[in-house]
Amino acid sequence: MGLCIDIGHTIRAGILPQQAVIDYRDRLMDLHIKDVNMAANEGVAIEMGRGVVDFPALVRALKKIKYAGICSIEYEKDMQDPLPGIAESLGYFRAPLG
Repeated sequence: MGLCIDIGHTIRAGILPQQAVIDYRDRLMDLHIKDVNMAANEGVAIEMGRGVVDFPALVRALKKIKYAGICSIEYEKDMQDPLPGIAESLGYFRAPLG
């Protein structure tokens, strides 16, 4: 059985996403990528790079396990006009991949 790690839920649960990637690499098939403003249950989704997720560490973990699965951006902050936030998040996420 495969696993989808939701980065936002993971960090809000007190688990570093990069550690979850390493720990569950054998079952990892999908990632839901987003940032949150705090690593607590009350944390809310915001544009990537403005919150508490350490994306460079996450990308290093993905490279370490040679991840070839899917990364899906989730953006929940502004459902009336999500495109600017999605574009900003995508641009930020691409930077550590280089």
